[in-house]
Amino acid sequence: MTTRYDTIVVGGGPNGLVCAAYLAKAGRKVLLLERRHETGGGLNTDEYHGFRFNLHAIYHMMGERMPAHHDLDLPSLGLRYLYPSVGAAFPLRDGRALIFSRDPHATAHSIEQLSPHDGAAFLKMWDEFQPMLEQYLIPMTYQLPLPPVDQLVEMGQTAVGTRLGEISELSFVEMLDEYGFRDPRVRLALLSFPGMWGLHLDAPLGYLYPLYLCRMLSAGLVKGGSHRLSSALYRSFLRSGGTVLDQSEVTRIVIENGAAAGVDVAGGQRFEARAIVSTLNPEQTFVQLVGEPALPEDLLASVHTWEWEERTMFGLHLGIRGRIAFRSSEPRVGEAMIVFCGLETEEELHDHLRRVDAGAERECRWLHVTLPTHFDATMAPPGHQVLRAEAVVKYSPAWKSEGDAFGDSCLKLLQQYADIGEIVLRRHYTPLDIEAKLTTMKRGSIKHGAYAPLQMGSLRPNDLCSRSATPIPGLFIGGASMYPGGMILGGPGFLAAAVVGEFLETSADGAS
Repeated sequence: MTTRYDTIVVGGGPNGLVCAAYLAKAGRKVLLLERRHETGGGLNTDEYHGFRFNLHAIYHMMGERMPAHHDLDLPSLGLRYLYPSVGAAFPLRDGRALIFSRDPHATAHSIEQLSPHDGAAFLKMWDEFQPMLEQYLIPMTYQLPLPPVDQLVEMGQTAVGTRLGEISELSFVEMLDEYGFRDPRVRLALLSFPGMWGLHLDAPLGYLYPLYLCRMLSAGLVKGGSHRLSSALYRSFLRSGGTVLDQSEVTRIVIENGAAAGVDVAGGQRFEARAIVSTLNPEQTFVQLVGEPALPEDLLASVHTWEWEERTMFGLHLGIRGRIAFRSSEPRVGEAMIVFCGLETEEELHDHLRRVDAGAERECRWLHVTLPTHFDATMAPPGHQVLRAEAVVKYSPAWKSEGDAFGDSCLKLLQQYADIGEIVLRRHYTPLDIEAKLTTMKRGSIKHGAYAPLQMGSLRPNDLCSRSATPIPGLFIGGASMYPGGMILGGPGFLAAAVVGEFLETSADGAS
């Protein structure tokens, strides 16, 4: 006999867990299906001989601002955020450093040591960004998107919204021009916050800049590793009566009479439901699982033109016996959540990213580094440390043979800035590893697709599906390829749960 549910959620990453947990808490009969041996997606913390490596997600920009944090009472299920007092440090070759702390005035003071003018510009920009974040950008992350014209009309009703509208289509470079930043070292630092995620600095995505600057400087690390967030979401789902089947790869979304009716799983089992939520990428959901014959032409065309990210990540993870000490006259460098190494001016950054895009950057020139054990001793055995270093790179099949050599160049660059104890364990994580482990991230696309103007807002992934419901009745989406996107925001899963909940309320009677 086929088992029937109210909702089946395909994919047990952070958004799948959020969506499933909300629906189960509302009393729905929910099945979560996960291809891998564990849920969590990018929230994976792998342990090797007592060293815990966050191979993928580590910096949580929203953290306790996610509705799920409070709605699902995640702290009661073991989730705890740690907030370093220094968000980012930029050590310079002359021994000085730029320090970006959680205190904007302290940050401005650090900037003033290089450029008094830019210190004042930073405070002006920071003060303008705060009401934009609190009144619009953070709330909008957890609200269904409006069409661009409607959004601008709504924002135009207040002075803060009007100003946000004015800067929304600036590029990140133009944003710094708008606020009058001059010093090339300060501009490098300010562009690093979107640049470290592979975003194109000349793209008209200015509305993202307040989030990437202010929320990154307020970001937290999860005590015990990022997997503790997925573990808390998992436990919340089970506490509400949800069912999880891992190692259960969905091979087909069943369409009957034009509507989604269930899923087939590898091995031949079928599960039926009134609503199906896919948190996979558009190609997986619509082409591989639904199939092209069942898709409207405009939806199919949108899927075929979906753009993957051009830039992805290479990660070097070290287990170290002894201390790690940065060589800088500024002691707070070692207190930073993120330490940027290698580049010092804006032009160096632009040149580096151009070379990355051209596939010409064969050695590491720019790293962002985190020492998790500086804030959380549980991440390594006593007397040991873990170090994580990431570089922005281009996807290529050549990573199959180039990982070791590129890792060597990362280590060489790192050792120009820090004294490192004995390396007792080393792992690297290439774009091919990302794609193989997390198959929704095709070509190492960590956000399930490029952050391009025509793939954002009400167009993510297209104007047919950005509000979770799709043209196929009973089929919904809820992953990072949907508005508002990736980066462990929990937004797509939260919004999908609300839309599916309303659908279940207004559709036929409950599960049998």
